[in-house]
Amino acid sequence: MRFIIAGFGVLLFAAVTAVLMVWGMRKAYFQKETLAKMLLSKSADKVMGYLKTHDVVTEAEMRKLVAGISAGELYSRNRAVVQDDPAFTARLIDAMVHDGLIEKAEGSAYRKK
Repeated sequence: MRFIIAGFGVLLFAAVTAVLMVWGMRKAYFQKETLAKMLLSKSADKVMGYLKTHDVVTEAEMRKLVAGISAGELYSRNRAVVQDDPAFTARLIDAMVHDGLIEKAEGSAYRKK
């Protein structure tokens, strides 16, 4: 009877270890995408905060607002930082327009929806 209980304990330990390994591998696999989403979210929050006190924001002002913003997961040394400002700003604008947060005003200016 003791061997059955011990065998069950070993199998349970092996199953828990396998689940934790798969979870960690999945987290590492999707880390780039997660960091990109976190960076877009932080940048959008910063732009929306700016739009609370201003009527419109231009593309150049957005570039200045998001320059140097970084995002990272808890308990991870990996961080994503805005480096290519024009390309990132274009992605940010597309994401914010798609989500319905901003709309196009005159020229390269955008306003809150």
